[in-house]
Amino acid sequence: MIVCECQNQDIPRISRLYYETVRTVNAKDYSPEQIQAWVPEVFDDDFWKNRWAGCDVFVVEKDQSVLGFAEFRPSGEVDCFYIHHLFQRKGVGTLLMSRIEEEAGRRGVRKLFADVSVTAQPFFRSKGFVSVREHYREYNGQSFRQYDMEKGL
Repeated sequence: MIVCECQNQDIPRISRLYYETVRTVNAKDYSPEQIQAWVPEVFDDDFWKNRWAGCDVFVVEKDQSVLGFAEFRPSGEVDCFYIHHLFQRKGVGTLLMSRIEEEAGRRGVRKLFADVSVTAQPFFRSKGFVSVREHYREYNGQSFRQYDMEKGL
């Protein structure tokens, strides 16, 4: 497995990974209505390109497959941290987080922060993040329980 920066040819695989992961892994913690609001379709390339303006996107690849991806903003925000549903708990997330921490250190970022799902909270906690606030986010007519988490570097 290698961690690298996202390339345009990765976008369709990332979009499919996102869709499938939310609909399988996150579906354990959220209702069918919430999942449908969260990811109603496989998003097109323009959705991702617009979303990624001003941030770095890292991917974990193996044998031409994308196993995970995450966004990192210069402010220290970690967002959209997803691991393929067939590669959960196989070190993919650890590789991604290590790459993000390396980039943060290179840029002089002293704190990482993220708004994470119920599903992702245990992983972030295992990487040294602490919950600073539980809140509910409205998205496409559904309310989602989430956690603001942060980690000093």
